[in-house]
Amino acid sequence: MFATGLPFGYRGHILQIVDIGDPANPVEVSRWWDEGQWRAGGEPPSVSGTLLHGGAYVQSDRAYLPYGAGGLIILDISDIRKPHLVGRLRFSPPFTPLITVHTAVPLRGRPLVLVNSEAIAENGEEPLNFAGVVDVSEETEPRLISLCPLPSAPDGASYRNFYEKGGRFGPHNQHQWQANEALLHDENLMFLTYFNAGLRVYDISDERDPREIAYFVPPNPENRLGALPRGALVNQTEDVLVDARGYIYSTDKNLGIYVLRLSR
Repeated sequence: MFATGLPFGYRGHILQIVDIGDPANPVEVSRWWDEGQWRAGGEPPSVSGTLLHGGAYVQSDRAYLPYGAGGLIILDISDIRKPHLVGRLRFSPPFTPLITVHTAVPLRGRPLVLVNSEAIAENGEEPLNFAGVVDVSEETEPRLISLCPLPSAPDGASYRNFYEKGGRFGPHNQHQWQANEALLHDENLMFLTYFNAGLRVYDISDERDPREIAYFVPPNPENRLGALPRGALVNQTEDVLVDARGYIYSTDKNLGIYVLRLSR
């Protein structure tokens, strides 16, 4: 099992690989952290926000890590007891430094990884967030080759752009197949939650020209069920999962779960 953990003596979450062959007695096999995270080992502090925020995505003998301010990390895990760094791509600056890479989804049929940051501040009070496509054909030198277009306010909206709507505006999470046969595996589509801009769907069949083909923005909630958003009570779409039949499950902080279907 590839786990995101925070063992004693570390600054920020790291990767821990755990043997769960005996579920009652899990055993750590190995761990990997970015330089500067091992506080107890006397390492000088790394860049603030360097941590494994989302989960690792494992494909064959590679693990793709969304490592916050550390960027997109590619590890060689051919020897599961000694994972080592193959390549890295940093995104901050110019993008937001806090959770610079929240999600990293490698494609199986093309040497590409879909990446996105996480918007944290409300009303856009932070550097720009992003979602895009990384070419990993040269693993030691991954490169950003395109960005997904920014969602625009719908016709007739009372705001000029989603920043003015309130709450968080920016990406959060992607649908992740993770080799689960019960889930949709379509490497031409990217399903991405975008907080107050709802769910966005991109056609990535041309990796150089991602295009938005559909979206769903739920209504603003009438009742506040949690602490967020702190300001205006607006929709905040959080996570998305798509099953193999094509049903889309999308969650919102104060609205619960929506079940959707992409019509084309």
